[in-house]
Order: sequence, then C-alpha cells, then structure tokens
Amino acid sequence: MTNTEPQLLVDRDGPVGVLTLNRPAVHNSLTTALIGELGEALVQYRDDPSIQVIVITGAGERAFCSGMDLHGSPASTVFDDQFGAPPQHLSRGMELWKPVIAAVNGFALGAGFELALSCDLRYASTNATFALPEVTIGSMPGAGGTQRIIRQAPSALAMELLLTGDRWDAHRIQQAGLLNGVVEPLELLPTAIEMAQRIARNAPLSLQAVKQAVWRGRHLPLAEALTLERTLFNLIRDTEDRAEGRAAFAEKRPPVFRGR
Repeated sequence: MTNTEPQLLVDRDGPVGVLTLNRPAVHNSLTTALIGELGEALVQYRDDPSIQVIVITGAGERAFCSGMDLHGSPASTVFDDQFGAPPQHLSRGMELWKPVIAAVNGFALGAGFELALSCDLRYASTNATFALPEVTIGSMPGAGGTQRIIRQAPSALAMELLLTGDRWDAHRIQQAGLLNGVVEPLELLPTAIEMAQRIARNAPLSLQAVKQAVWRGRHLPLAEALTLERTLFNLIRDTEDRAEGRAAFAEKRPPVFRGR
C-alpha cells in the first residue's frame, strides 16, 4: 500500500455498506486517523436510509485487524473517554441500530477482536486467529472487550481469553459461541455479504427495532425489558411496512418495504 491509498475503503453492494480496513502491510492495525474514518463512515451509513446492513472486514487474507498500531497512535488518545465516544474512540459510530456483520479474515487481536465483538454477527475464515493479549503487555482491553465478551460467551471461556491473552483459532472461537460460521478465505466476504443481503430484504424499521430491543434490553431487568419490547412493537405496529408485509403475506408475493 502506498501513502496515497486510503486507510479505509468505503463501498456498497445495493443496500449493504461495506467497510474495509486498508492497511494490509501492517495487518490492518488501527491508527487514530483510521478509527476516526471508521467512525465517520459508520455515522454516514447510519444516516443513509438506502443502507440497511453494514459489513466490516480487512484488506487481504492475513488480518482483519491486529489491534492498535503502537507505533502510529498513542493508546491514550483512543481509550481515554469513560462516558462517551469521541472522534478518535473505537466505539464511535457503533451506537447504531442497523445490523453490522464482521467478516474476520486472519488476525483479530486486541482492539481488532473488540471491533468484531461490537458487531451483531461474525463470520471468520479458517485461518482466523483471535486474542485479547493486553494482559501480556501490562495493559487491559479498553474498547469494550471485557464487557462485550462476558455478555456473549460462557463466563469461564471469556475469562480464559481475558486472563491468559492466548490466541484461539476460529473453530475454538466458534465453539465458544462467538461466530456464526467459519468458511474458507475466498468464501468469507461473499458469505458475509450474502447474509447481509438476506437480512436487508426484511423491513428496515423492524430490523432496527429488533436490534434496539436486544441491545438495550439485555442490560435491563426482565420486566423493564419486556416493556421496552412492547413499546418498540407499538411504534412499528402502524407503519406502512407492517401493512405491506401483512398484505404481501396474504397475497403470497414478496413484500416491498420502504422504511416507513
């Protein structure tokens, strides 16, 4: 990659937005600038009604993202905010209700693993490797790793990854319940995009309501979570898309959703 090539490739496949971390020579490691660009792109996709699902991957077959570029970005500028997501924070832009899919090709280490954990679905190539190695260098995950993994994997397995810093292959990560599938490298991006297209055929407002119910509800007591679910259900009950979906079902034809 030359200095003139962008660190982030922004593309689309119909209703699917595709973001590619583009620093393959350094295993797609993150710089402050790249994190800022990723956040901005996610915000743009969030606000674009023609984009329904987002796929995040890395350039090449060797790495999804190997974590922070310790030579290119001081970690304090990335993880110094406790109450929000400033422009240089890895979580910026991830507060969106559109589905996000990670296509993990190769190394997903440190912040790279944390980025994958922030996505809703994850597919990995057979050569993918995952780790949260921060404890081995006197640090700890600082972009949601401790909180997301413990909510998504069995506690003992999550703690083993966090406390040892060991690298696990894709099959072991899948056994821990953190992957939707493991495929050959050449099949990875097509598999992720195919799933994204499948999801994007559904009603946009329904997709966003479901994701919001799940992500907000998981932190609430059950009674409050059920109230949230019912509130969101009531918000989409009288939408044009719901009427279209019911009509299409009755008429045995594909629905045409318009996000309203």
